[in-house]
Amino acid sequence: MVNLVLFDAGLMGYSLAVHILLVTVGMTLPIMMSIAEFVSIKYKIKLYDVLAKRLANALIIFFAVGTASGVVVAIELFVLWPKFISVLGQVGILPLYMEIFAFFTEAIFLGIYIYFWNKFKSRMKHWLLSVFIAIGAVMSGVFITMINAFMNTPNGFNIPYYLSTGKIIDVNPFAVLNTPTTWVEIGHVIGSTIFAGAAFFLAYFAYKLLKTKGMEREYYKKAAKIAAAIVIISIILTVIIGIESITNLMVYQPEKFAALEMNFNSGPHVAEVIGGFLVNNKTVDSINIPGLMSFLATGSFNGAIASNDSLAAYPKSTWPPVAVVHNTFDIMVGIGVLIGVVMIIFLLIWLLNIRKIRDKFESNHFFNKILSNKIFSDPFDNPLVLKGLIVIGVLAGFLLEDGWVTDEVGRQPWIIYNVMTVSAAANTSPSIVPIGIAIIAFYIVVLPATLLFVRNVIKKRDLNSELGVKQ
Repeated sequence: MVNLVLFDAGLMGYSLAVHILLVTVGMTLPIMMSIAEFVSIKYKIKLYDVLAKRLANALIIFFAVGTASGVVVAIELFVLWPKFISVLGQVGILPLYMEIFAFFTEAIFLGIYIYFWNKFKSRMKHWLLSVFIAIGAVMSGVFITMINAFMNTPNGFNIPYYLSTGKIIDVNPFAVLNTPTTWVEIGHVIGSTIFAGAAFFLAYFAYKLLKTKGMEREYYKKAAKIAAAIVIISIILTVIIGIESITNLMVYQPEKFAALEMNFNSGPHVAEVIGGFLVNNKTVDSINIPGLMSFLATGSFNGAIASNDSLAAYPKSTWPPVAVVHNTFDIMVGIGVLIGVVMIIFLLIWLLNIRKIRDKFESNHFFNKILSNKIFSDPFDNPLVLKGLIVIGVLAGFLLEDGWVTDEVGRQPWIIYNVMTVSAAANTSPSIVPIGIAIIAFYIVVLPATLLFVRNVIKKRDLNSELGVKQ
C-alpha cells in the first residue's frame, strides 16, 4: 500500500526540483539581457545588442513554461497540503499576493520590451524596461522565499494558542514579511539562484566557444564574459550570506543545525563531523576534526557549543533523517568550496589577461616567464578552462538542488517548524495518486521539451543577418 504522506512529499519535492531549474534560468535571463543591452548602448557594440535580443526570445519561452509550472506547483500546494494552506491563507497570504504583482510587472514590461524594441527614440528608455523585467523576476523569488522563511521561523499569529486549541488569533499579516530569518534566507536563495543560472549559461557559452569560429565565436565570447562576471559576483555574496544563515540556524533552528552537523556534543572544543552515518545514535565512518565546529561557530577552537545545538537535547521523533541531511550538507559545502576556488583561479587568470594588467607583469622577467605558460592564456580561448566551466555548470545545478534538499528535508518532520508536521498537513486521500502520476509525466516532458525548443529557436537565427551584414 502506498504511504500517501511520503507520496505527497516525494511528489512535491520532485515538482519543485524541476520548477526550481526553470525559475533559475528565468531569473537569470533578464539580468543578463539587461546587462547585454546596456553594454551595447554604452559602447555601441552590435554583438551585445544581438545577445540581448536572443536572450529576450529565450526568456519568452522560459517565462511561459515557468508560469505553467508555477500553476502546477500552486495546485499541488492546495491539493496535497490543505491544512498547511489553511494556516498560510489566514496568516501568510500577503507575500503570495505580492508575488502576483511582481509576476504582472515582469509580464507587462516583457511584452513592451519585445514588441516595441524599435519604437523607442531613446534606447536607454527601452533598456529601462529590461531593468523592470529583472526586478519583477527577482521580486517573485523574494516573495516566495518569504513563505519559506515563514515555514522555517513562523510568526504573525498566536502560536501557543494555536497549538493548544487549533484556532488562529492575533494575526499580523505584515509580520510574515519579516520573520527572524527572512532577509538572510532571501539573500542566500536569490544569490544562489542567480549564481546557478549564470553558471548554466556560462557552461553553454563555453561549449559553443569550443565548437564555433569567426564572428560566432566572438559573439559567444562576449556572452561568456557577462555570465562569468555574474557567476563570480553572485558566488561571493552567496558564500558570505551562507555563513550568516548557518549562524541563524544555531539561534532559530538549533535542532536543524545539530542534524546538519550530526552533532551530539555540547561544551568547548567540539569536533566538526565530516561524512559518516548513524548506528544506534552513534556516528560511524566519519572524519572528526577536533575543535573545528567550535571555531566555525564561535571563532575559537575552545568556544562553547550550547546544549540545544546538540541532537541529544531533542527527542528522536523530532529529528530529520540525520545521516541524509548531514551528508547533503557536507556535499553542498564541499562542492561550493570547490567551485569557489576554481572561480577565484579563473578570475585571476582573466584579470592577468586584461592588457593593462598583463603589460605591467610582462615587464618583469620573472612574471613574464610564468605568464608565457599556456595555463595563463586568455581563459575564454583555453580549451581546458572552457571544459572546466562546463563541469562547473553541471556542478552548479547539482549544488542548487542539493541545497534545497538540505533545507527542506532538514526541517522534517515539520512543514511549519514546531507548529505543524508534514503528516498532519498532508492529504491522505487515494484520489491524489493519479493526479500525482499526471504531474510526474508533465514534468518528464516539459523540461527537455523546453530546452530543445529554446535550442532550435536560437540555432535557426543567423548572426550575420541579425548584425545587418550582407552575405
